[in-house]
Amino acid sequence: MSRLLAPGGSIEMAMGAIDAGADSIYVGALGWSRRPYDLEMSEAQIGEIIAHAKANAADVRVVFNTFPSPMEYGRWLAAIERFARLGAAGFIVSDPGAIAPIRKLAPDAIIHVSIGSGITNLEDALFYRHLGANVIILPYRWGGHEVREIRKRSDIELEVFLFETIQTGKICPGKCIMSSYLKFRDWTEQEGKDYFFGSANRGAKECYRVCQAPWDFGRETAASQVLKLRSDAQLMLEQIPEMIQSGVSCFKLSGRERPAAMICDLVAFYRKVLDGVLDGSQTDMAPYREEMAALRERWVSAKRNRVDSLMSRAHGYGQKHSSPVEGR
Repeated sequence: MSRLLAPGGSIEMAMGAIDAGADSIYVGALGWSRRPYDLEMSEAQIGEIIAHAKANAADVRVVFNTFPSPMEYGRWLAAIERFARLGAAGFIVSDPGAIAPIRKLAPDAIIHVSIGSGITNLEDALFYRHLGANVIILPYRWGGHEVREIRKRSDIELEVFLFETIQTGKICPGKCIMSSYLKFRDWTEQEGKDYFFGSANRGAKECYRVCQAPWDFGRETAASQVLKLRSDAQLMLEQIPEMIQSGVSCFKLSGRERPAAMICDLVAFYRKVLDGVLDGSQTDMAPYREEMAALRERWVSAKRNRVDSLMSRAHGYGQKHSSPVEGR
């Protein structure tokens, strides 16, 4: 059985995605999910979403994908324990050292390895399974062949983004700290971390999508070339039957920062596609292409707006402060 995992960047998005047919919702715990606090959730909000999910045969996975330091590790684990008692079905983490403590605190929790871990090869998958992870997110440079190779050697569940496989790019998602060079920001009291500074990988505000902005490459003596550090992937359609056949158990739709209405429409669309493939009634993707084209156009437009906003914000920080690493 392949599950549809959808984002919950707001209560409206989370509730709507559940109603549209998501099997699971992932939400960011306030201060712990590498996103600004307006895309994260308080315990009360997550509790409300958990209740709605349970009433609709769905569940909630809470994102704790920062890398906790020794100064905050106790708070990090205490928060994990509270969400487990609240009814969270699982946790999405990046830090390999966090897996065993979570397993001890919440023996039945489903532990996802986040894209922030930067999985790059089969041995990484075997490593995280040995640590006790249940699910591993695969980079979208991997196709059906790579999925089948993991399936032969490990029983770890495989999760893929709903993005078509791309083989190009200069930055591997998950192994990037470039946002920290743009701004090393302090947490706010609202985020519950008013005691020291931190980087994007530690939960201080956001990743600025540096890899998705145009950069000039070249020498001073030659004409520069405008490139992106990471190629953009489009929403997946044609590969879905192959991914299911290869052994993918979870399809993840990203986009906590996207418009809620668009996410709900995408969930409804992918629910229809996945159900058709799984029950064998519709394995040809041709009937879905026209609807997919319209959804892709909306997705690209929303993504472009988000990247422009983040890069403008980062540029503003550089203009305002004399040092881009203020607080170190």
